[in-house]
Amino acid sequence: MRFLIPVVVAAVLTAAVHAQQRPAPLGQASVTWLYYRDLPAAMRFYEDVLGLTLTVDQGWAKVYQTSPTSFIGLVDEQRGMHKASDTKPVAVAFVTPDVDAWHAWLVSRGVKMRSPVADSKTLPIRGFTAYDPEGYTLEFETFRDDPQNAKIRALLKAPK
Repeated sequence: MRFLIPVVVAAVLTAAVHAQQRPAPLGQASVTWLYYRDLPAAMRFYEDVLGLTLTVDQGWAKVYQTSPTSFIGLVDEQRGMHKASDTKPVAVAFVTPDVDAWHAWLVSRGVKMRSPVADSKTLPIRGFTAYDPEGYTLEFETFRDDPQNAKIRALLKAPK
């Protein structure tokens, strides 16, 4: 016969031990992987229109640096973990101090827009959304000077 108290104590102690063994915090960098039917077309867009430079070429996966510790990975659906899908439940946000110039640039390049550049009515941001060649939503935004944005604005200005 087993008693409940020793089982509960063992479970709590096991959980505590596991919590103490957790690896170092996450956050060295992040890569957002996007899956494409036409990888060369996606590459042309990210290089020629957005001006990104290919950082890592893995053949069927291309990695582009978007900030000191942020990356976008473009993956050929024929080799990647996932297939490209018509439904795109992912939005990639680019934080930039020059939202209006980015909007003008993308419009001049014929990029399909999802929304015009504007100040949000509900959040202290200014931005717009556009689509990449296969329909991923790209957000271009800036965090306006507002107490709600104080922490992120300080982090964005912090020396690397």
